[in-house]
Parts: sequence; structure tokens; C-alpha cells
Amino acid sequence: MAIHLYLDEALTQQISEGDFSRPEAESYNGTDGEIKDRQLYVANEQTGLASAIDAAQTAIALAEPRFADGELIIIDGEQMLVESGGRTVNLIVQRGVANTAPTAHDAGTTVYSGYDYTGLVLDPIDETGTDESVWYRLSLTQAGLDTATQGAPLNLGDKAFQQTLSFWRRCTVLPGTPVQNKLDIKLRLTGTENPIL
Repeated sequence: MAIHLYLDEALTQQISEGDFSRPEAESYNGTDGEIKDRQLYVANEQTGLASAIDAAQTAIALAEPRFADGELIIIDGEQMLVESGGRTVNLIVQRGVANTAPTAHDAGTTVYSGYDYTGLVLDPIDETGTDESVWYRLSLTQAGLDTATQGAPLNLGDKAFQQTLSFWRRCTVLPGTPVQNKLDIKLRLTGTENPIL
């Protein structure tokens, strides 16, 4: 999927997807126990145009390397198909996909992964050792964390390509928890990816 979890509302700090290269990490007092809340964000992969393009140009420059070959992207309502250059800042694209009109686009315009999502669900999971997924409570609001069920999934619903969703997670570390790096609690995001047609 071309959708990610982010630490910040500006969507500059993407959370790693299973390899722990950029985990959502905090330090806790395991001796006395500690509870911490954090707001997290869900958004499509995106960046900006590094330079303006005209209505016929098929070579486009991005501000940051994004998108994969074969992926749909959308700029100002125009859909494009990435033909080559995926995961670099220089893409070759097919213009005007899905009967959208090729038009000029200004430098700095946001380029989104061109997919909507339905049925998004977040699920705290722990796949190794003792199951500490119950340390997590998830809710759409911080106040809702008080009544959220420990370890239960959270239904985020549907998301349009340009929309950013947010949710809250509460992590409760119990008193007497040994000092360690806890690396196996994950937030799994599932849903149906739909091209915008």
C-alpha cells in the first residue's frame, strides 16, 4: 500500500514498516510503571514538485524520492502513471490517466499517491514472545483512550488520497517491567486500496 503512519502532522517523520529503521519509540519507567499517550497520523505517500511542468512534459522532478514504477500519482486532479524512475526524484510518467486532462502544474504543488482507501483498520500486534499488544489502547480521540479496550483494533473507516487521518495510542508499561528494548509491538494497518478512476 502507498499509505503510511507518521509521527507528526506535517508528515515529515514516517514510521518504519516492519524493519525498525524509524520506529515510534519512547522511554518508559519500567520500575514504577508509566503511561504515555501519543497522536499519530495516517496519510498517502506524498511530496512536492521540485519544478513546474507544462501540460505535455513527461519527465517530472520531485522534491524527495517517492513512488514506485507502475504506481498512480495525482497532481491537482490530474492522474499520472509512473513508468520509470520510481523511488528517485526523477520520474517518467504517462500523463492524463483515467480520462483526466493534462495541465500545467506549479513548483511545490503536492504530488500524492493516487489511491483512496476503504475499511481501514489499525490493529496492535505482537508476533514474538509474550503478547504485550495489550499495552496499547487506540482511539480516534485522546479522551476516548480512557474507555478503549486494551489490545483492540481501531476502525479508521475510509480515506481519500489527499486526506490525513489521526488517531491516539496509549501505551501502558506495568510496574516491575524489566529494562529492555521492546521491539515487537507493531501497529498493523489494513484496508482496501482503490485507484481513483
